[in-house]
Amino acid sequence: MSGLTSLSRRSPIEAWIDQAAEGSQLRQGMPQPLRLRSTAAQGTAVTLTEVSWHRRLGLKGPNAEAWLVAHGLAPAPSANTWQRANGALVGRLATSEFLVEAMESSAQVAVAAAAAELYATDRPQGVYPVVRHDLVLRLQGPKLNELLRQICGVNFQPLLSQASAEQGPLLMTSMIGASVVVVPVRGTAGAELILWVDPSFAMYFWTTLLQVAAEIGGGVLLDPSNEV
Repeated sequence: MSGLTSLSRRSPIEAWIDQAAEGSQLRQGMPQPLRLRSTAAQGTAVTLTEVSWHRRLGLKGPNAEAWLVAHGLAPAPSANTWQRANGALVGRLATSEFLVEAMESSAQVAVAAAAAELYATDRPQGVYPVVRHDLVLRLQGPKLNELLRQICGVNFQPLLSQASAEQGPLLMTSMIGASVVVVPVRGTAGAELILWVDPSFAMYFWTTLLQVAAEIGGGVLLDPSNEV
């Protein structure tokens, strides 16, 4: 089982990390910066944290929900919602497609093991894998809503004010020209957004978003977790 957490993985913004980081470490097999160079925007008005290293899986099909339940990853009951299950965020996209993201250290190995079973050649009947190599970001800070007003037509203020740590809405929308999956979450520092972005748009999305954030006093916040 331990081998599942040591497989080589590539960050969707690896080229930016190579340029902006002073040293790196592997987290769940994916390189992440140890420190940032002084040239990288690091303001705190709104912060961007890359958490693509989290383990995740995607799936769909008539038996997908039952398979998730059997693995202790019960999905949210309604379309376009999410809920927390055993340290993982389990989102329901439409009716029978699901996104699972390990949010806590306790869930990383379990989600990786479930993904290995799902992506095997003899996968469970009626369950179809959806490959997820997303750029995943956590956005937070006092000017978060100001940033969102510049990059998206959705009014997130009501969603942020009602954000929960356990469940809530899941949105599929567009930000700065890229399709994203978004969930508002109540974190330790208040309301935040988690974004999943197609990796083919990763460098464009990250660098553009960082530029907009820097203009209002924001920047990169490295993941404070000590988990590797």
